[in-house]
Amino acid sequence: PKFNVAADVKTRCCRYFEPKGKAQRLEYPYPFAPTTHLYRDTFDGFVKTIRKANRNAAASSGIGANSTKPQLLHYLHEIVMNKDGKAVVAGGKAPQQLEDDLGTITSQLRLLASKQPFFGDYAFAKLWLGQKGIVMPNHYDATDNLYVIAWGRKRAIIGEPGQLDALYRYPNGHPLVGSSQVNLTEPDLDQYPQFKDARLREVIVGPGDVLYLPAWWWHQFEQPFEDTAALNLWSRDRDQAPDSHMRDKSVREHVLADHLEESVTQLDRKDAGLVFDALANGESSPHYADVDQDKLKQAKSAMLRAAQAWQHEMTQLPGGHPKIKQSAAALVDKHLDRTHHNVIRKIYPEGWHPGVSWDLSGIAKLPRELRNRCEAAPESSPFMSICG
Repeated sequence: PKFNVAADVKTRCCRYFEPKGKAQRLEYPYPFAPTTHLYRDTFDGFVKTIRKANRNAAASSGIGANSTKPQLLHYLHEIVMNKDGKAVVAGGKAPQQLEDDLGTITSQLRLLASKQPFFGDYAFAKLWLGQKGIVMPNHYDATDNLYVIAWGRKRAIIGEPGQLDALYRYPNGHPLVGSSQVNLTEPDLDQYPQFKDARLREVIVGPGDVLYLPAWWWHQFEQPFEDTAALNLWSRDRDQAPDSHMRDKSVREHVLADHLEESVTQLDRKDAGLVFDALANGESSPHYADVDQDKLKQAKSAMLRAAQAWQHEMTQLPGGHPKIKQSAAALVDKHLDRTHHNVIRKIYPEGWHPGVSWDLSGIAKLPRELRNRCEAAPESSPFMSICG
């Protein structure tokens, strides 16, 4: 069977994104030029790749070494348990040993997992194997998560839900939705000034540790110490559990963002990115004149109505939300500034317009031996295996 692997140069590895097929169905509302190469390989092939990469890295860092070629890192990430709790590999039946190991792990962790609020059962499990130097940029998941370290140490930077004003979430419809636009390693406070207000904490986890990540919590995993292996177990809520925003006030900020996004995408899905950018940047937008002014007025009105509806909904919930004290116009303007101000301005390739597919010219190039056994993925696949 073939496993999913991400590859990118050391300073960029590795960023995951929504499947290309999803962007295609949305008619590509945002320009996107990924660098992380998502490919598939056998497990034996992956092990050989890692061993060779580590040998090359050791040689290039030796005395007298003067190589300037950037190191390519590889990160295996494979679903090994499906939503029904069955062990799988590459979507098919898993070897008996893996099935037995997963059974032992899930059994031993069930008491801990059951302490999660509204725990129903395990949903999926994913195996992570990767090299020293890998960083998984800041993002959140919509389900509770137990992160189990098998070997190696990781640095986890975590933050409570919400904080969208400080962490500048990518918009709905963008391939990086659910991730922060801010590089936590080198935050650009000129572009993202409110990041100074982010509330984050750090923890080091090692072999045998289990890190509980509640749904909607921001997290960035870094591997600055050594190669690592980990397994994470997502869970699903039990039947008739209340929605997340009903039981956690901090999640209500995400509901506001979703309402504001949907109010515009319902009017014009394909051109939503341009409309949002024109609203966020006004005449400084490079394509402000290309967007119909009536369309902008309709979109702004729709966002105001969405903000007012959210405010009314929050007043009916225990605890409400601090943002209900702000005007609807202020909520809309703040969302446009924090979410859309830089998204298209930062990457607006010449000739791009809504409907133009992703630019894959900057995808990390695989080593020759990998290219020789690479299988090109179909257009709708999330794995950008272009074998180039």
